[in-house]
Amino acid sequence: MRVPTLLAAAAMLSLAACDSADKGPKTLDQAKAEAQQMERPEPGQYSQTTKFTKFDVPGAPPEMAAQIKGMMQDKGETSTYCLSKEDSEKGFEEMFKKVGDGECKYERFDATSSTIDAVLVCATGPGGSARLAMNGTVSKTGSNVKVDVQQKNDKSPMGNANLAMEVSSKRVGDCPAG
Repeated sequence: MRVPTLLAAAAMLSLAACDSADKGPKTLDQAKAEAQQMERPEPGQYSQTTKFTKFDVPGAPPEMAAQIKGMMQDKGETSTYCLSKEDSEKGFEEMFKKVGDGECKYERFDATSSTIDAVLVCATGPGGSARLAMNGTVSKTGSNVKVDVQQKNDKSPMGNANLAMEVSSKRVGDCPAG
């Protein structure tokens, strides 16, 4: 299942911002060109919370389903990460390398200095497809993005999947010395 790759892309896009009048469809190269205009997130320590709001994966292993459903009951899973100055200067270059794993295109890619509204569609192997919709607010120091993932593949042991989550990040200070 390519959901982890798509989730990584969603998390990285959750800090994105750019100006665009043409919403799509767009190729990955076109979105990458627009992304070069994106405002870079500030370096520093970030707290990121991921809260699943929907988890419909009929073939998921029971322990995975229980863990995700537990996350739906509480405030989500929070982690911290340090965004170095070097990583901040790269912008979103790494995200596009990871997203390009399959045949992907943006049905819609529209971002401003404070919002993101995008739909990415990918072929995910023989007979499979994934649709990732992202919508939310962004700034240099944080974001709040809702993500909806629909994956279809009748040949997958996990079956068709429909996931929704909210990914929030907030700069909480400087990176620890070390």
